[in-house]
Amino acid sequence: MTQIIPSDTPLTHLPPWQLRGDAFILNYWISPSFIQQAQMFRLATSPLGRVVQVLLVRYHDSPVGPYDELLILDHPLWSKKRLSSIPKIYVSTDISVIHGQKLWGIPKELAKFEWQQHDNEVVCTIEVEQHKMQIRLNKSRSTRSFYINSHHIPAAMLQIRQAWEGKRYQFSPKFRGRLSKLKQVEWHNTQDIFPNFSEARLLQSFYVPEFSLVFPAAKIQDK
Repeated sequence: MTQIIPSDTPLTHLPPWQLRGDAFILNYWISPSFIQQAQMFRLATSPLGRVVQVLLVRYHDSPVGPYDELLILDHPLWSKKRLSSIPKIYVSTDISVIHGQKLWGIPKELAKFEWQQHDNEVVCTIEVEQHKMQIRLNKSRSTRSFYINSHHIPAAMLQIRQAWEGKRYQFSPKFRGRLSKLKQVEWHNTQDIFPNFSEARLLQSFYVPEFSLVFPAAKIQDK
């Protein structure tokens, strides 16, 4: 259940935010039947299926301190003329929940993250209200990587629109970093915490050992 922050909660760190960390970018092709099965997570409908991204992030430096994050970045078909959105997201600190909801309309929920790493395998356990799920990720042994910048991506894909507490928020993050290929991703015990992406088709996905990200102020309008 999303933690609703009282409207009079003070904000201590206003945008733009500059953040740094490392991340996993998981690209999936989801079918209409997958979308139907995961309807409680508010994925946009699609008669043909489409690509969505799951991001697992460790922010080492942010205006509100280090925190972890798991989210779905939903990219509806352009023919539907809908912008991208974040329908589901967990973070590891209360202060990130507060600022994410009130500054960008992002429906952040609080969760506990635990990390284990052995050689090229990373295991992240996410606990939400005493329910635990696990993501197991295997990095490539190759040290090859390539540079990516938000300027290389169509602007429409980076425009995010959120609806929250009677308002609409729109913003376009900017980022840069280097990507290296992931070999394998496994999902375990997702329950009702997160969609079971083991039932979706994993496309080429990446580990980002270091990135920088800028979150600008959102344009906010009443619905």
